[in-house]
Amino acid sequence: MIEGIVPAEIRAEGEAIRATLAGSLPAAQAAAKALRAADVRRIHVIGNGTSYHSAMAAATLYRRLAHAGDPTVIALDAGEFRNYLPALDGHDAVMGISASGEFRDVLMVVDELRGRIPTVGIVHVPGSTLDRSVDHAVRSVGGPGGVPVMTKTFVATLAATHLVLGELLGGTRAEGVRAALAAAAGDVDAAVASALPRVEALADDLATVEHIFVVGSGNATAAAYEAALKLKEMALVHAEGAESWEMATGAATIVGPGSVVIALAPAGPGREATLDVACHAAGWGARIVEVGPGEGPSIKDADHLPLPATAAEDYAPLVAVAPVALFAFVLARRRGLDPDHPVWVDRYHSQGLRHIVGVGRTEEG
Repeated sequence: MIEGIVPAEIRAEGEAIRATLAGSLPAAQAAAKALRAADVRRIHVIGNGTSYHSAMAAATLYRRLAHAGDPTVIALDAGEFRNYLPALDGHDAVMGISASGEFRDVLMVVDELRGRIPTVGIVHVPGSTLDRSVDHAVRSVGGPGGVPVMTKTFVATLAATHLVLGELLGGTRAEGVRAALAAAAGDVDAAVASALPRVEALADDLATVEHIFVVGSGNATAAAYEAALKLKEMALVHAEGAESWEMATGAATIVGPGSVVIALAPAGPGREATLDVACHAAGWGARIVEVGPGEGPSIKDADHLPLPATAAEDYAPLVAVAPVALFAFVLARRRGLDPDHPVWVDRYHSQGLRHIVGVGRTEEG
């Protein structure tokens, strides 16, 4: 058994999605109803770090489901949105994601726009500043996080964001999002269970690795960014997330022996492109870890972290990140680190970010 606060929260991700689906739905429906009543045509979904990856994932899925004439959803880094505020009018709205409800860029945007346009907050901590400041608060569920590295609260707040945007679309599309979230909860349970007996040997082999590239297509791109962040935060290793074709024309220039490429390749339209670039990376000497369906890898000599065949590419951030995060935790331990009590907390403090879990009473992001 892999012990620690982080792995316990990874194992709890499926239940956090289910709890959010049940507990956050009424608030999500109310927020969506208010946005429709205000005739909102453009929704800016903002966040920092993990929450920005959630914004990307939610906006990507929304684009897949939206019809001509539906409101436009745009994902933006909260710091950029704050400092380069676009022209807004009564048909705009802002949805800020912050698990802690205390991230300053999101809060400053809400303060600036209060009374001008509708604001929605996706938050995990009841009573936090964001929870009290927005017009419509949607709280994710699943219990408090216990570490600065967001795992359980990442999937919970992302699920809540998907709920709001799904309910904005309404009808069978909203029903489809709810059904897909329920399926993703079971899929992540299965993915974690499959990874548990595999990650320790993998971490033993890769304890001294210097460069890790995580690659994916479609919504597995946002998953790749988040998985790379988990590797950096926990194992303190250089890790870079990339979209498949961007990987082929950018990071591929430095891939070689000593590099690891983690290919997030769930079933979906982007799987072939992801496996293609991973095959090229194998030819350049990189070690490949394939995260995808099947009893074994489709790439010769690759390592394999299995995903259920039912795991959908559109929901990859909810399912495919967890096995990589579990690997990151064990890799960190092999490197003499303690992800439950990371050494970088003081660096956050030096920037005025004093809201991370394990330090105060609230959470990162």
